[in-house]
Amino acid sequence: MLQWAFRRSAGRGFFVVWLGLALACGLVGPAWSQTDPGTAERLLRRSGLWAQLEHIGPQMRQGMAEGAAAAQGGALDAEAAERLNKAADAAYAPARLRSAALRTTARELQPQHVPALTQWYEGAIGVAMTGLEERAAADQRGTEVLVDEGRSRLAAMSPERRARIESLVQVSRMVDTVLSMTLNTVAGVRQGLTSVMPPGSGPSAEDLRAEFAAQLPKLKPVFEQMMLSATAVTYADASDAQLEAYVAFLRTPAGQHLNDVMQRVLDTVFLDAATELGQRLAPPAGPSA
Repeated sequence: MLQWAFRRSAGRGFFVVWLGLALACGLVGPAWSQTDPGTAERLLRRSGLWAQLEHIGPQMRQGMAEGAAAAQGGALDAEAAERLNKAADAAYAPARLRSAALRTTARELQPQHVPALTQWYEGAIGVAMTGLEERAAADQRGTEVLVDEGRSRLAAMSPERRARIESLVQVSRMVDTVLSMTLNTVAGVRQGLTSVMPPGSGPSAEDLRAEFAAQLPKLKPVFEQMMLSATAVTYADASDAQLEAYVAFLRTPAGQHLNDVMQRVLDTVFLDAATELGQRLAPPAGPSA
């Protein structure tokens, strides 16, 4: 359920502050596998992540264009916009993201949990919840519109319903995961830039990680409210019984393991894509002396 959440945090404010900073100035794992690729792909498809990765590129393009334009005080010129779009399309191509997700899932997923995960995702409630998450990931409305709708829904719902929404956010560790994905995107872009630019050209990825970490006390409450609002919108059509069943599943050993795996998958996918993006956005080398 974590995979759609990053999209909710990738609005104009994030890119103005963080991607703008990165531009102004692949996690490598062992080659062994715990689960065969066919099983890993089936889980990715049933969980909804396979379909949701298709929407990351367009959403990143929009967020980056807004952030870059705001950082420079106006819309990007046609040449800069085309370069940004081409870089984002290549870095966040669905096939590229899915390949990274598949490798990481096969490496991290423990086979003993596969039967329980399959049972959940093939069951009626699992199918319904995945459908709601896929629909949310494809929603093209702006972040501010969605957050406003979520706030209205939270204000209108019963205390019991809100408690279920809060439990879902908590047990999924959604806020920490989105913060980690955001950090990996910022650091990855800078890492990619650094790999193709002269030494000393702006802050290092480690510098940006430290800067981001210093802002966590301020950022985390903001992200918590955003995730509560996003969850209220995403699961608006879920019944109380479905929400209770989902929380119960995520608290099982298989559900907790899935959360751990998905966090590693998303960390890998976003760091890898952002590093590729940074390499493609690096200024062209000048003429040699």
